[in-house]
Amino acid sequence: MARSQWHKFYVSKITAAPELLFELLSDLPNYGRWLPVSAQYGRTTDVGPYPVQLGSRYHDGKPGEPGKDWWGTVTGFQPPGSVDFHHTISVRQLKATVDVHIHYSLGPDNGTTGVTRWLVLDIAMPAVLRPLRRLITANFDKENVRTMAALRQYAEAHSTGPRRSPADSMPGEAGTP
Repeated sequence: MARSQWHKFYVSKITAAPELLFELLSDLPNYGRWLPVSAQYGRTTDVGPYPVQLGSRYHDGKPGEPGKDWWGTVTGFQPPGSVDFHHTISVRQLKATVDVHIHYSLGPDNGTTGVTRWLVLDIAMPAVLRPLRRLITANFDKENVRTMAALRQYAEAHSTGPRRSPADSMPGEAGTP
């Protein structure tokens, strides 16, 4: 099996308190209130212990659909500044295994909260199929952009802080129209 690593930072300024954002990101069984279902994500179930803490395990993706679900662990938990997740996903069609590490950092940023999601993928797949690795990374990239945009939209709509217009977004920021 050939191994490779891919990573990307997703950055957004969100007009909401870090405490609200941390609560949304760490309340795994209730992601459905802010993150709509997609082709890759259905829901998060079987979270324990709950409330979420360091070491909590969860069933993610599309639980109940064989081959479209995975188990994960909360590997970092520092309210309200950071939370980390780890899970391993099997991509049967490409005979690949993707070890997924996600780190969120949250901090004040000129009246907003700077949110950075660092995605690291360790990909193991047959060398002959390695040119298809971009199919895996493109799907992860699309889902991460969608997740950051949904987080921002929900948090800003439910925050007591000031709202900003799309014109206030930084170029290349996740969720920028």
